[in-house]
This record gives sequence, structure tokens and C-alpha cells, in this order.
Amino acid sequence: MSGNDPRLPLRLVFPVWAVYVVIVAVGLYNHELWLDESHHFLIGRDSDSLGALYWNMRYDGHPRLWNFLLYFVTHYISPSYIGMQVLHGCIAAAAAWLFLRYAPFTLLQKVLVLSGYYFVFEYSVLSRNYALGILLLFAVCILLRHPRKNILYIGALLLVMCNTHLFFAFAALGIYFYMAMEVGRREWLRARFLLFTVLFVAGFILVVIQTQTPPDDNYNQLRPKEWLTGQHLSFTAFSLIRGWLPIPQVRGGHFWNSYWLNPQHIGGWLRNALFVFFLVYPAFVLRKDPKALVFYYTALVFLLAFFDVTQQAGSRLFGMAFIYFLAASWMADAGMGRVMYAVLILHIGIGVIALEQDLTRPFSQSRNTVEYLKAHHLADSTIVVDGYACGPMISAYLGRKVYSITQGEEYSYLNWTIPDWPSPRPSLSQEIARSPYLQNLDRYILVSSRKLDTATVQAGGKQFRVIALKEFLNSIRKEDYYLYEVAATGSDPRHPLP
Repeated sequence: MSGNDPRLPLRLVFPVWAVYVVIVAVGLYNHELWLDESHHFLIGRDSDSLGALYWNMRYDGHPRLWNFLLYFVTHYISPSYIGMQVLHGCIAAAAAWLFLRYAPFTLLQKVLVLSGYYFVFEYSVLSRNYALGILLLFAVCILLRHPRKNILYIGALLLVMCNTHLFFAFAALGIYFYMAMEVGRREWLRARFLLFTVLFVAGFILVVIQTQTPPDDNYNQLRPKEWLTGQHLSFTAFSLIRGWLPIPQVRGGHFWNSYWLNPQHIGGWLRNALFVFFLVYPAFVLRKDPKALVFYYTALVFLLAFFDVTQQAGSRLFGMAFIYFLAASWMADAGMGRVMYAVLILHIGIGVIALEQDLTRPFSQSRNTVEYLKAHHLADSTIVVDGYACGPMISAYLGRKVYSITQGEEYSYLNWTIPDWPSPRPSLSQEIARSPYLQNLDRYILVSSRKLDTATVQAGGKQFRVIALKEFLNSIRKEDYYLYEVAATGSDPRHPLP
């Protein structure tokens, strides 16, 4: 990387950055939390200590840094989900500032990148741990202007970066190899590089430890025999393609994490051609900087291996290939290549679709459901949730735990264990019949993720009327809710049927 100062004048940085911050702030204010956002927020909010938080995440397979930050926010600043969104907005804004101010790209390229889908929506409006990793990765790119001088600072950032997400541990490994090439073999045994190595290795060991999950009853089971099957390899190829071209399915009203580039629209030959192109194109752009090449392909190989093994899908996951390339281009100080203009313009169009959809339609119906409960003075009632995955969002907006009809206890965040996800789901009458707690209630509010028959339920020698109150449908995330009042026969329902 060149030592020349690439800083953009503040008179150009600030106006662009201010517009970006306003767009993200509006997006965050309007956005309804979905399952993953709520789950991690609630682990922070409802864990009694950092030790308890660490234990409560044992099935998540994630490093804990983001959740530690949420613990601090919810315990010492505000228990509201808004605190999480403000924190995430500040992190996204800081990453945008570093990119605008220090990245060695033209102002036009910077504006195109920040106007695209990943930076105006996926890694800014959705409050997850990716933005923190991007911020730290950008900070490392700045320090790589003078890698020998900043080697210990880089090592410290790698230690922290590993603890944001497994994907940024992949990036940290690539940066370690970058630095090893930078200093040369003669300096590998010198004190500064050895200390740098200790910092990186410590971070990598920590992420390996934290991503280990209990093997028993783990909902996210891995199947090694399927890793190299045609289905897994095809999914891996599509993962790279969708990271560069996250074109959504705009029909059907559920654009998020839906992809037009799928086997129904493109054949195997076109899939293979696109995969090879996006696999090779970065090598062409970075060809004059071997260190940047090593960084990029180290991180990418591990990312593709992750997709092949886990088959996990989502734009936040696929987009990491684009983030790696952005960082590698920054390191190489060689621009992005002409093809990137077409890609970035496409990203802008997708970003506009995402923001428009999230502004005009609920991402999740959880907030509307809770607002209805509050408006009708039902929020202080006993809230029972039918559907394990629909409870965290309700809990986040209510500000308290809810009762899970499946688990038979109050809860907020999820445990990713097989018994918590029964298949097929028991009927409502079966759920009530096995719950003495519900049988002893004369009345409660039932929030369900499925439409129920409004019939009389017989359980425990009592009859219960299921009274429909409201339906909240057509969310982007398909997190829809059906609201009922369940009342024992002989009690007066608060919301009788018309």
C-alpha cells in the first residue's frame, strides 16, 4: 500500500456523510426489529451478568463482543431497543466517515458505494454485529498505510475484530498473512512481529472457542457427508454470485433475502460463468499487489468453505465477499476496476428498493402488534406466545418477557436446541392440555404466528373460548401475527366478538 495521504478534504466529506447519516437515521427509526436483531438485543437486556450472557449464547456460535456492548447499553444507558439502534447507527456512521475520509477511491466511487444496498440498508439499518466488524476492518486499512509503524495497533485491532464475527476472523487471518509478507521472513522472529502474532493468535483462538456449540440437541446440525455434494457446491457458487449481485425477487412482496439469481432463472452454465468471473475478477484488479491478493483470497476461501459446510443463506452473509474486495482494493490502492461501476449502480437500485419497501411496509409486524396491545390497554395482561420464534420481537417491544406456550415458561431470547422447535407443531388444544399454568388462567392474550380456529378448547376440565382480536399480515420478513383472547367459559372476555 502506498504511503501517500489519500484523505479527502472535510469540505467534501462532511456533506456526503451528513446525507448518509440522515438516510440511515430515518431507516433505523422506521425499521421494525426482526428475529435476529431482537434475539441478540434480548440476550444483552435479560442476562444478569456478562458470565450469564456468555453462557446464554452457547448455542449461537457467535463471538460475544456485540452482545457485550448490548449488555452495557441495556444495563447502564437504556433498556429500550432504541439504545441498540442508536449504537448501531453510530457504528455505521463512523465506518462511513472512515471510508469517505481515508479510502483511496474517487469521490464518485465512494458515493456509489455508500449509496448501495449494503451500506444504506443491510449493514446499517439492520442492527447486527457486521457493522462493527466493517468499522474495525476499515480502521485496519487506514493503519496499513504505514504497516511497520502501526504493526502493534493493527494487531490489537485484529484481536478485537476476531471477536465481532467469524467472517472478520477470516479477514483478520488474511491481514496477518498480508503483514507477514510486508515485513519479510527476516523480521518474523523479532519482538514486534512476535507480539503482533500473539495478538492475532489470541483473537483467533478466542473466536474458535466462542463459536463452539454443544453437540447435543443442537438445532443447527452440520452434515459432513454432504459438504462436497453437487447441491452444496451449487449453493456455494450462488453465494459468491449473490454477494456481488444481490438482485432480489421483487414480486411477492418479500424482497429481503430472496434472490432472482437462482436455478429457476439461470442454468448451470451461466451460474458457472458468473462464479468464475467473480472469482477471477478481483485477481485482475489486485494483480499488482500480491499482499492484497493474499488477503482477499485467504478471507474468500474460508468464506466459501463456510457456505459449503453450513448452507446458511442471507444477504448479510453473502455480502462479505463484496466487503472483502472493498478492503483489498483499499489496501492495493489500485481502484476497483470499470466493472465495479455497473455493480455499484445495480447496488444503488437494490438499496432504493430496500429502503422504499422498509419505509412503506412493516419489516416485521411485531411493533404493530405491540402498539395494538398498548392502545387497547392489553399490554399489562398475561401475554402468551404460540410459536417459539415469534416471541423475541414481542418481548423486545413490550419491554418484558412473555410466556412461551411451547417451553412452558417465560422467555425472551431463543435457545437453538432441537426440543425448542417441535415439528410438527402441536395444536392449541394440545398445548393448553399439557400446561397447568394456562389451565389456571381465566383470561390471557395469545399472540400466534399461525391462524387458529376460533373454537372452544377443552383442557383440564375447563372450556376456553378463543376469540380473534386482530391480524397483522403482509410483513416483508413474513413475521406476521394473529392476536387472540383466550377466556375460560364463565369469564367475561374483554373483547367479545361483534
